[in-house]
Amino acid sequence: MLVFGALALTTSAFAQPLAQPATGQPKSAAKPTEPAAQRPLDVPIDVGQFEQSRSVSGVRCAIRVHAAGSPANKAAIDKALDQIERVLRDLVFATRTNQIHSINANADRDEVVVDGETGALLQHAIDVCRRTGGAYDPTVATFDYLWNFAHKPFVAPLPAELQTRKAIAGCKHMVIKHNTVVRLLQRGMRVTLRHVAKGYALDRAAHVLRENGLTDFRIQVDRQVYVQGRTGTRHWYAAAPHPRDADHAMGQLYLGSHAAVTRSDGDAYVVKAGRRYHDVLDPRTGLPASGVAQATVIAADPSMAAMLAEAVFVLGPKAGLALLAKERNVDGFVVDTAGRVLTTKGMADLARLPLRVELGEPGGP
Repeated sequence: MLVFGALALTTSAFAQPLAQPATGQPKSAAKPTEPAAQRPLDVPIDVGQFEQSRSVSGVRCAIRVHAAGSPANKAAIDKALDQIERVLRDLVFATRTNQIHSINANADRDEVVVDGETGALLQHAIDVCRRTGGAYDPTVATFDYLWNFAHKPFVAPLPAELQTRKAIAGCKHMVIKHNTVVRLLQRGMRVTLRHVAKGYALDRAAHVLRENGLTDFRIQVDRQVYVQGRTGTRHWYAAAPHPRDADHAMGQLYLGSHAAVTRSDGDAYVVKAGRRYHDVLDPRTGLPASGVAQATVIAADPSMAAMLAEAVFVLGPKAGLALLAKERNVDGFVVDTAGRVLTTKGMADLARLPLRVELGEPGGP
């Protein structure tokens, strides 16, 4: 059994899109202490608000509170930003403390012990995988190495390669014991919490702010956001990002103590021979999901919102929105590849959205 060092645990979501390279290639890494630059879609700071931001390996993280910029409030925001950085470091980035990296390197041969926080999040991921019929599945990372969007020239995997990986993928082959022991039952299996971790980081940061007496705030990690309370006499609002244009919004969201999490086919992609290949993979096939350009889910639980956003994208507009309709206090919308904006009934009270958006040329940016 491989024991991975336990980390200190804590008890227990406004999304402006990050500017993406025109080719859809991954963003270059930045120093964790680099200030987070303002972007065209960042909402201006109103009277009575105070904000601090940070760039964590190229991921923009910002916290805005409806409160004074007192030394105590600044210290609380710094602690919350530290929590975001910790979660991203432990669950996303390739560092020595990254527990997902340790699982992928060892758990298909031996049991790996992780801290209870990571184990509980993985168990939550397995539960959602089962509820969505595998449309969301943390073992989709089993296909990752077949899809290298940075490689030039880009080469799509062969059907035989996809079939080989498909045979070993699936959350049914993943076992969590006591929220601390992880075992992958198929050799070559891999797991990821890359996008879910951003939602979870919102949750942890919100917990720190509440512990320090702050009750009206907005937290942003990349394009994902969590808000609580109000800003003066109104709800917090956020720009609903355009699926393929990082400098423009497609609408406006009004949130009250909820997270808004978005997945888009513009995050990482390649266009080849008029066809768009992107990194939202269908765990059931290993292929990029089709029919959807963007999916956004609004929910009280940021981690759940992140998992459901993946599932809705994979299921497509009809089945995806039907899934959300079965969830309690969850809403969302989908932009299909024809540019049509389709929503759950509850979105009428949460957003101002167009009926259609312009996506550009077929397969293009």
